[in-house]
Amino acid sequence: SSDVCSSDLDFRYSRKLAKDVYLANRIMIGIGMPYGNSKFLPFSRQFIIGGSSSLRGFSPRNLGPGSTVTNAYQQLYYPQVGGDYKLEMNTELRFPLFGKHFKSAVFIDAGNIWTKDSILYSPTGQLTKDFAKQLAADAGVGLRYDAGILIIRLDMAFPIAKPWLPEGQRLVISKIDFGNGSWRSANLVFNIGIGYPF
Repeated sequence: SSDVCSSDLDFRYSRKLAKDVYLANRIMIGIGMPYGNSKFLPFSRQFIIGGSSSLRGFSPRNLGPGSTVTNAYQQLYYPQVGGDYKLEMNTELRFPLFGKHFKSAVFIDAGNIWTKDSILYSPTGQLTKDFAKQLAADAGVGLRYDAGILIIRLDMAFPIAKPWLPEGQRLVISKIDFGNGSWRSANLVFNIGIGYPF
């Protein structure tokens, strides 16, 4: 048999700065522990990161664990790229744009996932005391249409820290180049969502 013990902690804090201007924050911590005959969490119970309500500058399931770059076999045969541990932090400044329905936001996201051991991935995916060096980060801007009964959201984001790069080269702010087409195609991520991301 396989048994799993997992827990999610989700902390949220929002502060009103002015009329219709809010600073919204979230910290998520996920811990999953296989026990019994299990060596790792089943794929369906693993934590994933990236996408429209997570780290928006990274596509879903294409980040982590740790500083790992998943190989073709893992991408093809694993149902998802996930981890036993997750840390995610989001900060978003929300403000009106124009008219009654259009709003905007600027945001920063950071986090990653990690594994307990190196069974599925190499040791670069394991959680260690140096986990902070493997935090991914992105920044972006969003447009929201508030229809009253629902909010339609379009976010554009790009990485500012890539944990799979060699140490000392992971912060990529100096490489941002919106005028360069190849940079845009490799780095800009667009997400469409319903409702606020958190």
